[in-house]
Amino acid sequence: MSLWRLIAGLFLGVCLVIAVWASGLVLPPESLARRVAAFSAVYPGPVGEAEVDRIDCPPMPRVRFYLVCTADCTQVRRLMAVRGLAATLLANLNRTPPEDLKVTRGRINAVIAGERLRLDRDGAREMIGCYMRIEGLDPARVLSEGGLQDVNEARSAGAAAVRRLADSLEDTDTLARIEIEDAPDGFRAGFLYWETARAGDPVLRISLEMSGDGVLRAMRATQVVAPKEPPAGESGTPEPGEPPAP
Repeated sequence: MSLWRLIAGLFLGVCLVIAVWASGLVLPPESLARRVAAFSAVYPGPVGEAEVDRIDCPPMPRVRFYLVCTADCTQVRRLMAVRGLAATLLANLNRTPPEDLKVTRGRINAVIAGERLRLDRDGAREMIGCYMRIEGLDPARVLSEGGLQDVNEARSAGAAAVRRLADSLEDTDTLARIEIEDAPDGFRAGFLYWETARAGDPVLRISLEMSGDGVLRAMRATQVVAPKEPPAGESGTPEPGEPPAP
């Protein structure tokens, strides 16, 4: 009799742990969250071959964002959000034709709105960094206003100077370069971004509007420095998830 009570107690304990993880009240282990993301993104394909990369988003501690790929991202390439043990597809980046940007941003905003954040300016700045990483942008490439001149001077000096400048940008808190302004029911922000991942390395001015709970209302990118001529055979077509050049 005592053995059955022990088994029943263990079973109820396991069920309780799973229920708490599933609710999102307590975060499941990172390894388990990665498996959930991989299964949801790849199944019925080869789940064991999935590569799962975490996307940092400090303002949302209960939601984990992942980029899930197979075959070096040539086959499956999907953005996933995991809260508790539930996974949500945010974007299928290898879909042909590509998904509408409004649709993918709508999914991301729905996940963020569900967290009911209350951001101050610092939190809004961190949330912008989160959006950038989700969209495939590197916060280390945010420039100060004076950084525009630095890019032009480095280009004039040659490829080695450009590489040195790009490496030096990672040594500081680049998100601190983003200027945040209060707006009705939220924030406005604008900053320069050096798009070194795109052919020609253009510099973009990105402006956005965000509500107080972190939902992105608008994001626009305009080119302020003409890109270099790409080498023969390269195209200037942006990767899915990147802000379009004007």
